[in-house]
Amino acid sequence: MRPQNPANILRTPRPQILGQRLHHPSHLLARPQRPRSARLLRQPQRSLQYLQQSIWNPAMTFRTTPLTPNYGVEVHDIDLTQINGEMAEAILDAVNEHALLLFRRQSLHDEDIYTLSAALGPVAEPAARVNHSPRFKEVNYLSNLNNDEGTFIGAPITDNDSSWHTDQAFRKNPATLSTLFCIIAPEQGGGTSFCSTHMGYEALPKTLKKHIENMRVKYLPGKIHEVEPLVVTHPLVLTSPSTGRKTLYLAPHTRGIDGLDEAESQALKNELLTYQLRPQHIYQHNYRMGDMLIYDNAQLLHKRDAYKGPRFLKITRVFLSHDRFAIPD
Repeated sequence: MRPQNPANILRTPRPQILGQRLHHPSHLLARPQRPRSARLLRQPQRSLQYLQQSIWNPAMTFRTTPLTPNYGVEVHDIDLTQINGEMAEAILDAVNEHALLLFRRQSLHDEDIYTLSAALGPVAEPAARVNHSPRFKEVNYLSNLNNDEGTFIGAPITDNDSSWHTDQAFRKNPATLSTLFCIIAPEQGGGTSFCSTHMGYEALPKTLKKHIENMRVKYLPGKIHEVEPLVVTHPLVLTSPSTGRKTLYLAPHTRGIDGLDEAESQALKNELLTYQLRPQHIYQHNYRMGDMLIYDNAQLLHKRDAYKGPRFLKITRVFLSHDRFAIPD
């Protein structure tokens, strides 16, 4: 059967969701035809060579639009299927500087997502052995859609808000870069909200910064993670070796703080989160089909926003280098 354009899927009658049957699973999993928007990336007056040079040539800069006054940018005129080593280095530099990158109007199938991720660094295998690409297990599916057999295409998530968190914190060596690609955007809500952990740290009083400087925090795997449930600890304050920027490695799912009893630990965590989760630190991204987000989990917390309707995202996690990024140890 010839694959159907994802744009056409959105024009078909709404698929059933949340445990009900989706009648187009093969169209969602197969290599899609490129939507018309992808053709805009290949305008004759802007050659691929020009677009690539605009990223990595030190004399040139790629065109960006800020997502917030303090972090995050939308990157324009880039086709991520053309990723190569020099482009990947420039993207990593941009993530290091801005924490969050948005690339719109991308046309990526699973192989493209894996190739892009592998160009940025070693790609982590998922902690769960289900809900991933049939060909590329490192590409995880996040969806409320079912196939014809009634099996979830992606992780069986609810349509409610998730809590603020950072990915992979339960690992001794977390893969702290994430790519998140939108196949189907919900009809209402369903975005991803981000919160700057650097802004959270900078908001702390000097006395509190000094108090927590050498503390370590505890994490455990969640129920969905098929790994041994061992407690790991990471520094509460991370420092980037390349920028010197400090961030709070803390979220509501942090299990405790070393050296403090449960009551003291919870009290300090709550105090820190009141600074961390201020509204001015938060950016809410509402998806369009073809959006690709690339972000640093050491610099950002994130959460899923409540939604209605079909939702289908694909995610990878990538290990970053210790000489450039703040990596929890």
